[in-house]
Amino acid sequence: MNTKHSLREQIYSKRRRLSKKERLDSETSILRIWDSVNDSYIANKIALYWSVNGEISTNSLISYFIKNGSECFLPVISNDKENKHLEFSLYEKESHLIKNRFGIPEPSKSKIVNLTEIDIVFLPCVCFDSRGNRIGMGSGFYDKTLSKLPEKNNTQLIMLAYNFQEVESCFPEMHDIKANACLTPNHFYKFKD
Repeated sequence: MNTKHSLREQIYSKRRRLSKKERLDSETSILRIWDSVNDSYIANKIALYWSVNGEISTNSLISYFIKNGSECFLPVISNDKENKHLEFSLYEKESHLIKNRFGIPEPSKSKIVNLTEIDIVFLPCVCFDSRGNRIGMGSGFYDKTLSKLPEKNNTQLIMLAYNFQEVESCFPEMHDIKANACLTPNHFYKFKD
């Protein structure tokens, strides 16, 4: 097993087989661990994702941030299949979500935030390694979008993952954007530059 493709298939399959209890327990654990490190972060504007296909649930984190006065934003994709850049639209408890062309719920484009104004982007991943690399679903939306961040920007990129999603290497390529940290049900990993 030595390619991105084979890693993606194996870990994605394992993630989809998790029981409802395992998912709920993991969601509770990541919130507890985040609560222990959150004082180290500015969290006025937070970008998260709506969990699908067994991704670690963001529901509790979204509720946590909204309750604590943060603005939460969810990714919105373009209807243009050639456009691989995400926009982040405001999500509130009463927001109406509509499924995009991949079947992922997203809010209407009521308030789009400039990427450079976001304090933390929580990233989905299929797997991650100890150097802050990630393998996503393979479409490149996050890499293309985050490549637009200026080099000196303070936006923190934090992956959310189950413990078993850690792998020895994600076989990084030049276009892959590294994360600053990863939050799992058992640990908060900070990666060195």
